Amino acid sequence: MILNHKEDKQIIIAIAGVPGSGKTYFCKNVICLQYPDAKVIPMDGYHIYRKDLNEEGIKRRGAAFTFDYQRFKADLTNLRETGTGSFPDFQHSIKDPVENAIHITKEDKIIVVEGLYLFLKEWDLKHLFDQKFFINKEFNAQLIGQRHYVCGIEDTLEKGIQRAIENDKVNAEYILQNSDFSDVTYIK
Repeated sequence: MILNHKEDKQIIIAIAGVPGSGKTYFCKNVICLQYPDAKVIPMDGYHIYRKDLNEEGIKRRGAAFTFDYQRFKADLTNLRETGTGSFPDFQHSIKDPVENAIHITKEDKIIVVEGLYLFLKEWDLKHLFDQKFFINKEFNAQLIGQRHYVCGIEDTLEKGIQRAIENDKVNAEYILQNSDFSDVTYIK
């Protein structure tokens, strides 16, 4: 999958897709199995903390405006320039980021950045990635609704599915309409 990788050069790979497309699964069960030393930086670590969101932000959590994209871009720019950085992760049990959970050094050669909005035109992140992949799967409200229920985001499966339709589907459409997919490789 990784083309023209020289072991002495650090590469940054972007894995994006709509909600429920399997980004995290792909990173953990395909890339990290093939490249055990790869480090993964999840965009979810850049969620704005729940305590800092208004009611609309909590309702629409996962929408582009509920991420601190300026900090995300600054951290990725620093990584690109220095080959190092400290990054937040996202802990589903507390439903918020955990600061400084991921550390990248110059010895780390394969860095994978995973998230929904990596190719949004207004975020202007694409130039920071050496390779760009988009997992091209259809939106599945049932699957996402079940995840919302199992993770405790909603207290019933029905509410989870409703949230998937009212929030995640809107986010999926936003991604597809507002991203720059030029020079992106599609994964089906």
